[in-house]
Amino acid sequence: MPSTLRELTIEDQNQVNLLCQTVWEGNDYVPESFPKWVEDPLATTLGIFEENELVCMSNLELVSGTSIAWVQGLRVKDGFRHKGYGIRITDAIVQRARENRVRILWYATSSQNEASQRVAEKTGFHKADSVGYFRLYSPYPNHPKPSSSIVPLKASSERLFELVSLNPDLIPSTTLPMAWEFDFKSLEGLKRLEKHTEFKVVIDEAGLAQALYCKVDRRRKDELTAAYTVFSTDRAIFVDIMSRILDEVITSKADRAVFFLGPGPTEWALSLGYVDQEFIGRRFLLYEKNPVEF
Repeated sequence: MPSTLRELTIEDQNQVNLLCQTVWEGNDYVPESFPKWVEDPLATTLGIFEENELVCMSNLELVSGTSIAWVQGLRVKDGFRHKGYGIRITDAIVQRARENRVRILWYATSSQNEASQRVAEKTGFHKADSVGYFRLYSPYPNHPKPSSSIVPLKASSERLFELVSLNPDLIPSTTLPMAWEFDFKSLEGLKRLEKHTEFKVVIDEAGLAQALYCKVDRRRKDELTAAYTVFSTDRAIFVDIMSRILDEVITSKADRAVFFLGPGPTEWALSLGYVDQEFIGRRFLLYEKNPVEF
């Protein structure tokens, strides 16, 4: 019997659970997100079946009020990998994006996931951004006390846009990472990100922003993950921000802290003394494709 590609429904939940049960030692977010995807009018979840077995799936999520969309939750079942399923379903997602007049289709993955990168590249995506990435777990490492002379300030999206325009070196790319996703550093993009976080900046005497950081909390299965974005043009300020973040995650009793870093912090993180060797050279990648040309 030939394989079947179709849109998934809530009746496929058990099949989704089986497909994902070996991902991240059973801690995959996809089974939990799946009911939200199938109920969301901005999402389309596709699956490939061999006979009656779900062997591959992926989700297309449109960003409301924009021509932007995301490829999410690409999964291929054990025993069916390296057979072209990932490419086939991603091509189908791209087609759905094209039908929805999507102009910017994003696909994020880890630099360690070579199979995912190959799928992106073979389906016509190009690398659009790359940021540093590492994790810390409770109990958190000893660290210096934050300096009383450095005072982070809360900034609105409008104020942050002004500051980034004055000092483009702070965010040298066109996008800003936040909790496994990205958005543009335009005013519209920052407004979208502001719905999920609070921006904090450190400004020098000349009025230039020397650092930016923000956080998104994710709770799953009674575990709290704090995902931080940190950009800085000053090493000493970066070290101070990391001390503030560690104080914060200890107080909040977060189980883990995840960091997405700009160019300077990516380099400086290695000198902190507590970043594990497995994260040296590790990156979080953003791929982009234009299903409908501008």
